[in-house]
Amino acid sequence: MNSFWNGKRRFVALLMLLAGVFVALRVPPVIPFIQLPGENFPEGFYIPFTDIRLTNTFTGSVIVWILLLLFVIYVSRRRPKSGNEVPPGGFYNMFEALFEGLMGFVGGIAAGRHFRLIFNMFMTIFLVVLLANWMELVPGVDTIGFIHPHVKEKYDADSGEYKTITTDGYEIYQGFLDISYVNGQCDWISPADEAAADEAALVEAKAAAAAAEQASVEDAAYARYKAAKDGHGDESSDGHGDEAHSAESGESDAATAAYDEVLAARVAEKQARADRGCYSGVGPVPWADDYVGDDKADKKKSIPLHPDPKGEEAKLVPWVVLPFVRVPSTDLNMTLSLALISFVMIQFIGFKALGIGYLTKFFNFGTLFKSPLGGIDVAVGLLELIGDFAKILSFGFRLLGNIFAGSILLFVMSFLVPILPWPFFILEFFVGVIQALVFALLTAIFMNLATVSHHHDDDHDHAEAH
Repeated sequence: MNSFWNGKRRFVALLMLLAGVFVALRVPPVIPFIQLPGENFPEGFYIPFTDIRLTNTFTGSVIVWILLLLFVIYVSRRRPKSGNEVPPGGFYNMFEALFEGLMGFVGGIAAGRHFRLIFNMFMTIFLVVLLANWMELVPGVDTIGFIHPHVKEKYDADSGEYKTITTDGYEIYQGFLDISYVNGQCDWISPADEAAADEAALVEAKAAAAAAEQASVEDAAYARYKAAKDGHGDESSDGHGDEAHSAESGESDAATAAYDEVLAARVAEKQARADRGCYSGVGPVPWADDYVGDDKADKKKSIPLHPDPKGEEAKLVPWVVLPFVRVPSTDLNMTLSLALISFVMIQFIGFKALGIGYLTKFFNFGTLFKSPLGGIDVAVGLLELIGDFAKILSFGFRLLGNIFAGSILLFVMSFLVPILPWPFFILEFFVGVIQALVFALLTAIFMNLATVSHHHDDDHDHAEAH
């Protein structure tokens, strides 16, 4: 351990730590737009020789398979050519120990003439899922990508035309090397929403003033009642007049104070956004003395469908990050595809081991009229059939749910504690390993069970019943 951290490695680790602290303190955290399906790339990015739009999860899957291919080439070249050759050290030795350990583990579950096929399937699924899961730990995945305007076209039945409407998103700014960044501290507010909020503040202020005035009137009436009850004729009449005048003045002051308090809160909200560097939702208030017009020209500006992120029209729409690469395991297409492959291989090895007799596992009508338990065999077979198809959903959604939730956890914790999110990265490191192992191990177990015939066991049980 000491030799590992000697020399340049210590300075590299220190430099990486300082760089991480600097980025965490100087660069606002990226708030990705979280959705279950993979995001389509912009127009012009298609799968070669097809009209199918590329997605960031598909790109992640391609990277996984490229890494797996490079890994296979590396292992095949480092592998000793003969038994007399000394194995190379480092990473290859670690992988060889892992490989032999997994081979022995699977061999204890699925030993037999079909072991090689089962283990090959186990190891392939394990490596693919493991690399896909660990991709969420790589910096830049889910955070670096296209700056995408979060607008869409919606058909208006009244006018018979398509209109561009905005959805939720964030403001952007130009940062280092003139790169566009999403400002996670400033959610975008449309001019219409800002005007509606100002109007709501005015309505609330008037309501607060009316309530304060009503309360003052009631207090003044009660004060006059008390004065009349406790008064002493004409001697106190002048005093009562002064008290009435004072009450009327108090009514006006209380209403004004309540009115100003609500509007001051709205102004403070706008100022807080301006202090964070936001540009939307911070316009002048309509009740200010220096307010000129209602900025109708700005409100009537059409919403651009493809705005320039470096131009003024970028302020008219919300923005989100459309990542170049997203974790493949967070896309249901990938997890269900692996689940279908696993399901097909289970049925394949079943037919390979038992032939057409494999179908009796699901359609066992042989004992229906021979034994009182024949009906149970039919019901159990149908349940086995339903259970086999249920494995597809179980495999696909288990992996998707765990990795998708883990990615969201990393987003949230990196935003809340950008300097020290390491415990959660370590947690997701082991979650990725466990989920890959569970997926591959269940596939191996079900493949092994598919090679076992239950026909003789059923005959034996029926004979005992007789």
